[in-house]
Amino acid sequence: MIARALASFIFTLGFHEDFILRRLASERAQPGNRIVVMAAKPLTGASKGAFQNLTAYCVRTGLSEPELIEIAPGDFTTMLQAASETIDRLEEPLIADLSGGMRILVVVVYTAIITSGKRYRVYIVPEAQDQSAQIEIETTHIEALTKELPEEKTKILETIVRNPGITIPQLARITKKSEKTIANHLTELKKLNLVITRGKTNNIYPTKLGELKIKRKTTKTQRLPESTGIE
Repeated sequence: MIARALASFIFTLGFHEDFILRRLASERAQPGNRIVVMAAKPLTGASKGAFQNLTAYCVRTGLSEPELIEIAPGDFTTMLQAASETIDRLEEPLIADLSGGMRILVVVVYTAIITSGKRYRVYIVPEAQDQSAQIEIETTHIEALTKELPEEKTKILETIVRNPGITIPQLARITKKSEKTIANHLTELKKLNLVITRGKTNNIYPTKLGELKIKRKTTKTQRLPESTGIE
């Protein structure tokens, strides 16, 4: 559960502030939350108007006044440094909505967030779509795909991907590990959102992230272990 009293909000600003107001309302922002708005430098007239409207909203509702960080478009590293200097000073968790602003700015701010080492949630609403079409990206999504799994866990995940619905006793028999060892590995794989269990017998299934992780590993190595049938 996110402690919203400590959360910091980050937004990329384009010509409109509507998505920012919706996000602040849906996340129940509180007066103690910092609100940081990043925009391309120099600000356009429309962006200035949007920021003024946002400031007026925050004053009217008792929220902290938003902080404007202008980032001049240029080489990626310089822009990333500018965004990171601000993000590194913010309290976590970070709640970001990057639905506005220049695409390069969105990429830079997103990169600064996921490399900050802080807990985060990032939302992006595709252009010309409503809030229900938003994409949500969490810390665990990136960690699940980038964290290097030990060989034993990888083999267990591979077996689950190849045999969706497998049970702990079946996994133990195939991998020649104890059921307790399998259960311990499954706990960690669940935390990374790589597997889930269903049904009265706790059948184990890979999540889409789990399937993707093994698929990417297979692409790199160009091979998978021999298929193991379940008796």
